[in-house]
Amino acid sequence: MCYVIAYGIALFVNYKTMKTLLTILSIIILFSEFLFGQNMEITWQQCFGGSENDHAYDIIVIQNGYLIAGSTKSNDGNISYNHGATDGWLLKTNIIGELLWEKTYGGTNGDGIFRIFPADGNNFFLLCSSYSSNGDISYDPFPESTDFWIVKIDSSGNILWDKIVGGNGLDQMWTGTPTNDGGVVALGWSGSEYGDVSVNYGLYDIWMIKLNSEGEIGWDFTIGTDWQDYGQAIIQTSDGGFLVGGSSKLTGGGNLNCETHGQADGVLIKLDSLRNIEWQQCYGGSDYDGVWELMELVDGYLFVGYASSNDGDISGWHGEGDIWTVKIDYYGNIIWQKCLGGSRYEYATNVFQESDGGFKIVGMTESHDGDVSGNHTLSEYDNDIWMVKLSSDGELLWQQCIGGEGDDRLDFGVVKKSDNNFVIAGQTNLGPSYDVECDPYAIIYPDYWIFEIKDTSTNIINTQTTDNAIKVYPNPAMDYVVFETSLNPPNCGKCKLIVSDVFGQMLTTLHLKNEKTVWDIREVSSGTYFYYLQSGLNAIERGKIVILK
Repeated sequence: MCYVIAYGIALFVNYKTMKTLLTILSIIILFSEFLFGQNMEITWQQCFGGSENDHAYDIIVIQNGYLIAGSTKSNDGNISYNHGATDGWLLKTNIIGELLWEKTYGGTNGDGIFRIFPADGNNFFLLCSSYSSNGDISYDPFPESTDFWIVKIDSSGNILWDKIVGGNGLDQMWTGTPTNDGGVVALGWSGSEYGDVSVNYGLYDIWMIKLNSEGEIGWDFTIGTDWQDYGQAIIQTSDGGFLVGGSSKLTGGGNLNCETHGQADGVLIKLDSLRNIEWQQCYGGSDYDGVWELMELVDGYLFVGYASSNDGDISGWHGEGDIWTVKIDYYGNIIWQKCLGGSRYEYATNVFQESDGGFKIVGMTESHDGDVSGNHTLSEYDNDIWMVKLSSDGELLWQQCIGGEGDDRLDFGVVKKSDNNFVIAGQTNLGPSYDVECDPYAIIYPDYWIFEIKDTSTNIINTQTTDNAIKVYPNPAMDYVVFETSLNPPNCGKCKLIVSDVFGQMLTTLHLKNEKTVWDIREVSSGTYFYYLQSGLNAIERGKIVILK
């Protein structure tokens, strides 16, 4: 009503007054979205764990459910078996989070699953860290050291193969990415001087290693200086290369030589498909800064990192450690940057682009001030899960804290079902309390906390009505691509597929008339393309197609 009144008044005033009123109106609209946009509500939730520390790291969508990966020290509760110390722990649930089965992976020393990615044939890659040399570890050429441990499992969680990679020192797994050829790249940092590590520059180097679908090593690559460099983010880019991010002290030597700002900078390295360095950039200020997550856009890249500085490339800092969101062009030049947080620490490794061009960031916060309101925690050292909405040019539109009085944490465990619907796998150590309605198995020690959250303030339909609304195959493809969906008419009478290139140029629009729609790509060049399944103005699902000729 206030918008209609303001517009009506504006019709009867001069241009200057109209301009002033329209400015006020835009502020009202922005404030209204900021104030009333916090309507994400939990629709279901589950807690899983035992009497010790259980830590969820990642989640992926599968047919009619989810796989949640992490670690456990427990040998009771929902955990059926523990090999010793900390194990990797994998859960399969249905679409409302009910437990279907669980498995542990590891040996008698410390092990954990950091990431899970889909592989060929309804199989999955587990990217793990391991200090064990027995149990599920079939062969450890580097005993008494922490190594990358890559495991391929089938849809029932059975191990198809496993591979220890690393060397004589500490090799810490952090993240990775599936590759267009069906393999996987694991990323972290290495302190090894020999073994699978071909090059060592310093105390710790950024290290990445490629395995094919059968677990055979294709290559490894080291990025670093003569001191400390940490690999924390990686994507395969649309040109077949890689963008690698992390943090470095940049003391000289090695192949990382961008100009430093202070104690430690965030670093980005763009590699081509043969791992030649195309460009590298350092980002930050006089304190400790780094890169945690990456996203390719139609006009550049976006990275989410952390900022402990309030100078250099960083402005708008709130205190201690902020979530730092930066949009860059294809050569790493900053277009805009935004610090998010309060006077305590914030952390995020999940960012999603939305149909309006804006972004949602999901992480966690200790703050009760600054950009943060509604934090449920009682201690300044505990976290709420924190969801933030940014506009396409980095303006904060709204934020929401999710959690209870205890410590609620999150790593990579977020699945986006639509712009208004997410499934989150984190952990909690206290409930029932505020948003935490389930009761963790143990007090103090955290359990997995899995929940679905929806925006109930919008009239937009829950656009992805089922998981895996569309199947796309073959992918990579050569001559044709099949789009198979259960949302064909009459369930989706206005559905259409829009295919665009990496620059956002539309190639074709396919109207769904049958369950299967075929796109003839014999005249389409090799490259990466993006598809959008839409119903009216709403995006149901989107994805990537790789064409190889």
